[in-house]
Amino acid sequence: MSLRMKIYRTLTGSTTRNFVRRIDRFCAENLPTVREKFFLPLKAWAKSTLLKFSMRRGKTSAKSPKLWKIPAQENFSPLVSVIVPNFNHEPFLRERLQTIYAQTYKNFEVILLDDASTDLSREILREFQKLHADKTRLLFNEKNSGGVFNQWRKGLDAAHGDLIWIAESDDFSAENFLSELVPAFADDAIQLAFCRTEFFQDGQTIFTTEQYLDDLSAFDWTSNFKVSAADFVEQGFAIKNIIPNVSGVLFRRPKNIRAEVLDLWRQMKLCGDWTFYLDIIKGGCVYYSPFATNFYRVHKESTSLKIQREPRYFIEHELIAEFVAKNYRVSAEVHERHFQKLVEHLDGLGAESGVKAEDLPKYFDMKKILSVKRKPNILMGVYALTIGGGETFPLTLANELSRQGFPVTVLDFQMAEEILDIRKKLDATVPLVYISESSGALAQVIEQFKIDVIHTHHGFVDEAVSYVVKDNPAVRHVVTLHGMYEETARDNADRNFIKKILEPVKKSADAFVYIAEKNLTPFKENNFGREEIFHKIGNGLEYLPINPVPRSELNIPENSFVACEVSRAIMQKGWLAAIEAVEIANKRGRRIDLILVGAGEVYDMLEGSVPEFVHLVGFKSNVRDYLATADIGLLPSEYSGESFPLFIIDSFFAGRPVVCSNLGEIPAMIEDAGIVFDLVEGRVPVKELAKILRELADNPDAYEKLKSRVEVVAPKFSIENVARKYIEIYEEII
Repeated sequence: MSLRMKIYRTLTGSTTRNFVRRIDRFCAENLPTVREKFFLPLKAWAKSTLLKFSMRRGKTSAKSPKLWKIPAQENFSPLVSVIVPNFNHEPFLRERLQTIYAQTYKNFEVILLDDASTDLSREILREFQKLHADKTRLLFNEKNSGGVFNQWRKGLDAAHGDLIWIAESDDFSAENFLSELVPAFADDAIQLAFCRTEFFQDGQTIFTTEQYLDDLSAFDWTSNFKVSAADFVEQGFAIKNIIPNVSGVLFRRPKNIRAEVLDLWRQMKLCGDWTFYLDIIKGGCVYYSPFATNFYRVHKESTSLKIQREPRYFIEHELIAEFVAKNYRVSAEVHERHFQKLVEHLDGLGAESGVKAEDLPKYFDMKKILSVKRKPNILMGVYALTIGGGETFPLTLANELSRQGFPVTVLDFQMAEEILDIRKKLDATVPLVYISESSGALAQVIEQFKIDVIHTHHGFVDEAVSYVVKDNPAVRHVVTLHGMYEETARDNADRNFIKKILEPVKKSADAFVYIAEKNLTPFKENNFGREEIFHKIGNGLEYLPINPVPRSELNIPENSFVACEVSRAIMQKGWLAAIEAVEIANKRGRRIDLILVGAGEVYDMLEGSVPEFVHLVGFKSNVRDYLATADIGLLPSEYSGESFPLFIIDSFFAGRPVVCSNLGEIPAMIEDAGIVFDLVEGRVPVKELAKILRELADNPDAYEKLKSRVEVVAPKFSIENVARKYIEIYEEII
């Protein structure tokens, strides 16, 4: 082993990592300022250096395997919603329901649907609901919905679980179905898991998964595996529907079904489930297990068998191929293999077919399929799942890109400790993968997920990625500047360090996005580079339901005028100035209260020793609920790195005007939906701030004028609009 490798393994060993964690905890408890200014930047730099080395190792290694194993995770027990859509399946219902309630995995709810059956189905459904009333709901239609997919949608809308099992009413399953598949979802990249199926008819197995999928040699159907959706589709799922029956599938509950998919559902009688699977797995991974079995009942005169003889069957396959071409990077050869499967199917039908062989290209138009414009595969690289605009914005953007139908994967570089509430900001249906200093995995992630664009948001991540991108010329690199470069460069000792980071990043980046003019300062000081690749786009957030925190819970009088600040509790964010200004303002007139939301050294210093008009609530993920409780948002920041505070958007989306320091892009953000004051020698003018608060508290007309402007200004910060601008950049550089 080389000396370099020995040093690398020493630095990345568990003993060293534990030692670093102990130092981090000590500084957090005893030296918070030292931790914020020195230790955390040093730790991130060290991790970035190790990542660069590990990524170089990764990109020169042999081709990584396509199939990955899933690590076990203790105490993982998410709620599963079992949706049972029934229509006239009285003869099979008891067996179906018995195998659901007998599952060895017990954390599930059951939603029993009936689509206006004319047999005795409802009596059986009511019977089981009474037997299992603690976990069962009945949803009956008085008029038939017109299709099974309508029932799927109704069940999804009613579900409360993290995971969904659509258990069709004429199938049944092994009792270990859930216990075998649920653990796979401890992996945040897994979007769908499925098990082996036995095709069942007249009490006999007529064939199995192993036989049905014998022609797809890329997968071993006798062992369990995890595979990226990109590989899964290319190696077989674009060629035939690998998942023959939804009863053998478990997937993450989608917040909604995209309009494009719903439109395809309406056009399809047979392939709607295939479309749905293709959509929900994008950007993520699929898991398969042969160790549980789903029993799929095949009816001799089923609708699906009839459709397979009609032109509709081949037309639906063309729609599938177009959907694949739009959402997955697959070769023309894959579509040709799909076409050959249809030829084989047609040959197998013989005289029973209603389609002539010479007409098949008309129903499955290869030229049309190959002309479809594909959406790029996007890898969103984040510094860590932690507090900060540059950390939370990429999660919000990833959520929106996913909602707009883009294959997006979030890659966590783990350069700081994860905060669970920040992790929750990323939709569970957006795949999340992790990278560590010892994995050398970025090159493998690019390959496995067939990445077209890597989008990064932090200098250390930008640099680490640059070393892999330069050796992958087909991959494009987008960098969003959130203020890290210019803030670090203000310290003369760091100027050479920033220059060292900038050099490889300027070479690898195909586009830079800046949110404030000052983001460009270090570029102007260090040989700007290609000015034409710089684009200005402001931040955006999504609209969320708001439930104002009752003032009584915070001991705030209902008639008080309330200001609310949400920020990291560090000196530069002006918490002490805010308290002093409110104290001065309270010497006369209507009472003013101050809510402070956040954690850090100032919170620790103030806890237990604040005036009664100050309400410390600590870190909260539902910040808009607190802003909606207040009358105004307040940001008396002295932080020179302030660029485009997400706090202002949160305040506007909660319907509240703001009062802020004149820093960065704040004046342009606020327009006339708030008040901006200048700092004096870098400090908050406390008396002036007190005067502003007093005027707003005592002059309802002035306050209402500001408030009325919020609904006019707020829409420009919609993440939908911001995402569209990023999509234009992705498409332009590709």
